[in-house]
Amino acid sequence: MKNKNLMTSKQDTSTNKKNGFTLIELMVVIAIIGILAAIAVPKYQDYLAKTRVTEGLSLAAGAKLAVTEVYSSKGAADMAEATESTFKSTTTNSIKDIKIEKSGAILITYQSSVAPEGANTLSIVPVNNASSDAVTALDLSVKGEQPWAGIWSCKSPTTTLPAKLQPSDCK
Repeated sequence: MKNKNLMTSKQDTSTNKKNGFTLIELMVVIAIIGILAAIAVPKYQDYLAKTRVTEGLSLAAGAKLAVTEVYSSKGAADMAEATESTFKSTTTNSIKDIKIEKSGAILITYQSSVAPEGANTLSIVPVNNASSDAVTALDLSVKGEQPWAGIWSCKSPTTTLPAKLQPSDCK
């Protein structure tokens, strides 16, 4: 009878055992999640900023079209003045302003949520050779300048946008 009671008490303790995580296991899991978050959050923020930069390039397509049409119909002209009626800047959560300069260059200024003030401008300039690293921007307002082939480049010295946010062809 003694053996029977001993067996029953052993069975009772094994079935009453709780399953779960120990404190150490939980701390290890939390540490792993913290490390992953520390790596993933900055990458995700950069990814969001890059998509906002791409949005600016998409909105600037209208400005590029306006400059191209003016140049093809009138030739050299003050592009800011000549495109005034055909292109209006659009402000969004990412884009502060898109401006066509006299020379035909297009300045995209991003909101501070994309890049900090003073480092938030992407410049797209008319060029004849966009394949070289050092592009020479054309001034479309000057008569007698070499003819423009309709090529654009965002490799401009007036760009202040950080390199990590610029599209790959702008670096």
